[in-house]
Amino acid sequence: MRTEIITVGDEVLRGETAENNTVWLSIALTAAGLPPSRETALPDDIDVIRDELSAAAARSETVIVTGGLGPTVDDVTRQAAIDAFGGEVEIREEIIVEIERRFIGLGVAMPEGYRDLSRIPAGAVVLDNAVGAAPGLALKAGECRIFLLPGVPGEMKEIFERLVLPQLASGAEDRRQVLRVYGLMETAVEERLTPLLGADELERLSIISSPAGISVYLPAGIDDGIAAKAMESLGDNLFGEGRDRLEEVVVGMLRNRKMTLATAESLTGGMLASMIVSVPGASEIFLEGYVTYSNESKIRILGVEEKAIEVAGAVSEEVCRQMAEGAGRISGADVALSTTGIAGPGGGTPGKPVGLCWMGLAQAGVTECRQRKIAGDRGMIRLRTACVCLDMLRRRLLGSMPVRDRESGRS
Repeated sequence: MRTEIITVGDEVLRGETAENNTVWLSIALTAAGLPPSRETALPDDIDVIRDELSAAAARSETVIVTGGLGPTVDDVTRQAAIDAFGGEVEIREEIIVEIERRFIGLGVAMPEGYRDLSRIPAGAVVLDNAVGAAPGLALKAGECRIFLLPGVPGEMKEIFERLVLPQLASGAEDRRQVLRVYGLMETAVEERLTPLLGADELERLSIISSPAGISVYLPAGIDDGIAAKAMESLGDNLFGEGRDRLEEVVVGMLRNRKMTLATAESLTGGMLASMIVSVPGASEIFLEGYVTYSNESKIRILGVEEKAIEVAGAVSEEVCRQMAEGAGRISGADVALSTTGIAGPGGGTPGKPVGLCWMGLAQAGVTECRQRKIAGDRGMIRLRTACVCLDMLRRRLLGSMPVRDRESGRS
């Protein structure tokens, strides 16, 4: 089955938005056994969109379009679809009734521009938008199924997962199992899997790296026994499957163990706490987080010794240790995490270069600190540090991370 993705928006082509709908959809479709054969970005030009929709419907069985469904003058995807597939229009007043109901719930009047959203291609199925206002649409052109989805990522993802993917996955026979890995490089993952797979399977193996871990797409139709051996070969570096995220896994482990967590952050500036609270149910385990960016705040809030900062500096094992211990002590959490480091682009020295990071974990009177030299720009260094910190905790909860006292040195 040929599947393609079309993204609409001048802002995408001009780089004015960090558009990630195409990447997200590609991952979701590939995991469902429907890897896209084509991905296209188009401007807000009704003629260009119309022509591309017509061409896509002729060459593919499934076309997913994001963007251009809203109420503003540059949202022309609906009209382009009407023009591309016969020109007939259907007025669906229930769309406006639902949008008005939502605006009333917000205590404001619905802008008149939304009324045009009731004009849809004749015969299209309305895909309810549970997150925003503009609904998605599903229609057929010959043998091709076309799904028009909002460009807002949160709205697009919700509609796709709830209403589109079930339809597509039901006809897919080529699903791929996705393994989520942290703590290994891509080459190390490949080395572990190569002895288990045949030449044809290796050609269809995909290993994709990101700051939040590696996604391993096993070949479709792989034998269950081989898949089990592949998972076993990855050891405790395997943290999940499908779309599992490190923070989801860690929060789940803490909930299962009825343990609580606190954070003390300097380098990551609240990013670690934000990742944790992005997970539903985090309120059961997360007590509080401290962003102690200045040396004074580390001393005043967390009880870090002034002498430790004077002697070793804020970016040091000792300060990292005292930050974690301070967060655990004042919050009463079962476990506490800490981060400190140099995110750059300035501030580095020969002894403490940009990218030098310390992560700490304090639990039950024992504190573990790890040093890493992390490459990347400022944002990448902060994100990778937060992920390493989460993985430290995951391994501790698994029992695979060695526990050392302060006299025994670094891990």
